[in-house]
Amino acid sequence: MRKRMQQNIDEGETLYGTPKILIFDVDIEDLTRNAEPFEAHGFEVHKCMSVDTAMRCVEREELDFALLDQGSPTFEGLRVIRHLVRYNVRTPFVVVTRCKDMLCRQEAFALGAVDYLEKPVPIEEMNWIIRNYFGSSLKS
Repeated sequence: MRKRMQQNIDEGETLYGTPKILIFDVDIEDLTRNAEPFEAHGFEVHKCMSVDTAMRCVEREELDFALLDQGSPTFEGLRVIRHLVRYNVRTPFVVVTRCKDMLCRQEAFALGAVDYLEKPVPIEEMNWIIRNYFGSSLKS
C-alpha cells in the first residue's frame, strides 16, 4: 500500500504550486491534529467537519490529497469519498478511523484509497505520508 503513496507530485502539477488538502473529520481534535503537519509544510488545508461541507469543498477545489474520516461503522465518510471520486478522480485519499471495519476497509480500497489508518494517526506517520507523497513540493 505505501508503495503507491511514493508517487511524488511535482510543484508544477499542483494548482499554483501549493498543494491543496482536504481533511474531513467529525472530531475537532482529530481534525486539528491531522491538519497541523500539512499546515506546517505550507499546504492549503481545507478543514471540514460535516459531510455536506466536505462535499461542497470537493466540488469547488482542485485537490491534491484528501484525508477522510470513516466516521462510525456506518461509514459516513463514504459519501465524501464517492463525491471525491466523481469530481476529483485523480485525487489520492487516505481513510482514517477509530473503528476499523474490514468491509469498510475493502470498500475504501475498492474506491481508490491509498491507505486506511487507525486514529489517532501518529505525527511520525503523518510526516511520513507528507514526505513520501509530496517530496519535492514541500516548503523549505
